[in-house]
Amino acid sequence: MKHKEKYCEFIETFQEERDFFKCHEILEDIWVEETKCETRKHVSINLILVAVALHHWRNKNFKGAIQVLENSLNNYDEISLELEKLNINSKELKVIILDVLEELKNGNEYKEIYLPKY
Repeated sequence: MKHKEKYCEFIETFQEERDFFKCHEILEDIWVEETKCETRKHVSINLILVAVALHHWRNKNFKGAIQVLENSLNNYDEISLELEKLNINSKELKVIILDVLEELKNGNEYKEIYLPKY
């Protein structure tokens, strides 16, 4: 997989540092380079959207977090194989995203979630 180091940096930042803004910065260049911003059907944008949603939730921007997470599901099934290549359990992550959407819609406070690995 192209840009494997950047994806590893993203995962480490997401899992360990919990710096979701930095996560966005790590993968944004990959998305721009590989898609020319012409599609959202790319694993990098889906991972960015999950990180951005958590950033919004942690900052109590429930509406923004819901919108971003819902967007992350738009092309989810089409990029799930790419998630698997990154050692991320795509089926479990989708369940987590749906659970977080419920938490957000119920106005629940932020709680830590992590990318599920195999």
